[in-house]
Amino acid sequence: MALPASVSQKSYDKINDKILRATTVVANSCKKAAEELLTGSSDIKVSGDGTCNTRGHFSLVGVCTVIGAESGKVIDIDVMLQVM
Repeated sequence: MALPASVSQKSYDKINDKILRATTVVANSCKKAAEELLTGSSDIKVSGDGTCNTRGHFSLVGVCTVIGAESGKVIDIDVMLQVM
């Protein structure tokens, strides 16, 4: 079989570090937005939106976001994977 070469451990670790840094930035941004919205009250208006990996076909991957209705800031993001 003509399989591609596997990724070296060093390259794999670099990729994981980049993903960790990016997700940390997004998580901190979402946390800050939620803290701004929750000052003084735990009742906030939110809007939700979602999308899937493919349009018009069945997909096992989807993304859902929760957005502050008045501020327009993203409060939470969730990637959903369906395991078969």
